[in-house]
Amino acid sequence: MWRDKQINFLTESECSELGIINILEEYNLKIKNVKEKEILNQIINDFRENNFSLLTSQEMNYLLRNSKEKWAPYIIHRYKFHYYENNTEMPDFPLYLILEPVSSCNLRCPFCMQSDEKFTSNKDMMGMMELELFKKIIDEAYELGTKAITLTGRGEPTLNPHIEEMLEYCSGKFIEIKMNTNATVLNERMCHKILKSGLTDLVFSVDSYYKEEFESLRVNANFEKVVSNVKKFKEIKEEFYPNSSCVTRASGVQVSDKQNLEKFEEFWKEMVDFVVMVRMIDRWDLYSNTTDMAATSPCHYLGRNLSIYFDGSVNPCDIDYQGKLNLGSLNTSTISELWKDKKYKDLFNSHKDNSRKNLYPCDRCPVGT
Repeated sequence: MWRDKQINFLTESECSELGIINILEEYNLKIKNVKEKEILNQIINDFRENNFSLLTSQEMNYLLRNSKEKWAPYIIHRYKFHYYENNTEMPDFPLYLILEPVSSCNLRCPFCMQSDEKFTSNKDMMGMMELELFKKIIDEAYELGTKAITLTGRGEPTLNPHIEEMLEYCSGKFIEIKMNTNATVLNERMCHKILKSGLTDLVFSVDSYYKEEFESLRVNANFEKVVSNVKKFKEIKEEFYPNSSCVTRASGVQVSDKQNLEKFEEFWKEMVDFVVMVRMIDRWDLYSNTTDMAATSPCHYLGRNLSIYFDGSVNPCDIDYQGKLNLGSLNTSTISELWKDKKYKDLFNSHKDNSRKNLYPCDRCPVGT
């Protein structure tokens, strides 16, 4: 089930094999939820048999940066996240929510749906999430057990004037709180708000290490300004929040083999904790894809997470940016009602039964398991 990763344990710390097992066993004595107790017992048994494949570098990084009181709930969450990737059953409520503070963007990257004029010119698809709706979503998610949220979607989150209040409202409610940003409007005040909010992951969307290439990919962005903003975030974090568990990442999209990945990493690694480059696949413009480009396996998004757009409309994934698979609206329903509704279950089962070829636009989407 798990991806094989080699983990180097810090044997002289609590983050050793035995240290992790001891902390999980202590937590197991306090846990009351029957399902989670079963999961934790399985994890402990795996670890005792020296099967630590659940702990990739992502999980280990979280453990190293956070207090041991958070370890067991986080490890249980990650177990569930991988378990429900197999598309055979669904949890009672989404494990993970992608929330869209705003659908518009100040950039026009050629590999993004923001370069689709039919999308950006559609007034019904452009807007900002109201703070009241955001709080309603967070309240239900927190009450019913969602453990991770990402503020992203189709637009640039920091363009929403309430983004700082949104981050503050999420504080202390989730194991993982992530936000993606192009860093074009990131300012000093916002840096402090982000670091005070308890955000666990801040992803800077950048694709190059030099001005000409960067600005050809991040159309309308100013390279020097973005670099300055990312550096400023690091400086503020180190000076005022040295114990912050917020992880920063420079994330690029590889649209061409001409992009120099080594130089990209070399340039950004001094400013952030991690540097990643994701190879572009034909996903954002899936409506123009041909059916022979589709994955044959079930979509790994289904059964784990939901995307919630600025207006409260709910979608099973963030790839269907035109909302063809729309499940309903949170203005008239709850997340729980839409998650358990026949429409979503039929969609889930069609993938489970390998019938996605009969569903548009799943019949041309390259994302599988």
